[in-house]
Amino acid sequence: MESPAEISEAVGAEMRARLQETLARRAELLGGGADARAEPSDKAATAASPVTSTAVSASASTSAAAASAGEASKHEWVAPPMHSDAAIRAQTGQGWDDWIDAIDAGVGRDAAHPRIVEWVMANSAQNGWWSQGIAVSFERMTGRRLAGQMPDGTFTANRSRTLPVDREVLRALIADDAARDALLGFETEFRSKVASKTYKVLIARDAQPFDGLLFTFDAAPNGRTKFAIAHEKLQVFDEIELWKAHWGAWLDALELALA
Repeated sequence: MESPAEISEAVGAEMRARLQETLARRAELLGGGADARAEPSDKAATAASPVTSTAVSASASTSAAAASAGEASKHEWVAPPMHSDAAIRAQTGQGWDDWIDAIDAGVGRDAAHPRIVEWVMANSAQNGWWSQGIAVSFERMTGRRLAGQMPDGTFTANRSRTLPVDREVLRALIADDAARDALLGFETEFRSKVASKTYKVLIARDAQPFDGLLFTFDAAPNGRTKFAIAHEKLQVFDEIELWKAHWGAWLDALELALA
């Protein structure tokens, strides 16, 4: 296997043209007007911004998909929930209509995301993971959040790949201050302790802050690693697919360089 610097240079060279295309497309998306941008809240604890008309239009196909999948509902969903009605009913004893009615009558539709989670945990037997899922799904269905949207109104794009190398190899690549810029194609700032389970990296172009990347490394059988990238703080809904495609190509280049 090549050195971290050689791997980083190989990936960077392979992705150079693709990154320019991605950035050009991103510029087009962000130039679509203020109504197309996510409006982050002043505090993480405040409620997520209502979904804009642009975002609602983007989610129309997901709502139709939920209907075609047989999700009968008395409420009109802006976007589908994280789990099917059958799955949530099997877990909690209540369907999504019941949960929407309960949260509306309990903590209220305008409550901040953490408050909804707290209310679900306090008023049901669900653990933190399921309570988060119920809160996120409630926000999606009622138009407060789209798939991939965070409580502050921004979006996250996720990609993962199981790679045929030990996770320490990948951790060393991301933690390498000398080679990381070439590897990712951005000016980077490592914001985690080397011993952390996940690595947070801030990225910039021409000294202008961009977004954040969160890397996770999970051991897989036969010395492999499930390597995941979460590209955070995206400003518009359509950036999700743009960056998913970009990081998918980046994972292709990385896998080739590691071979």
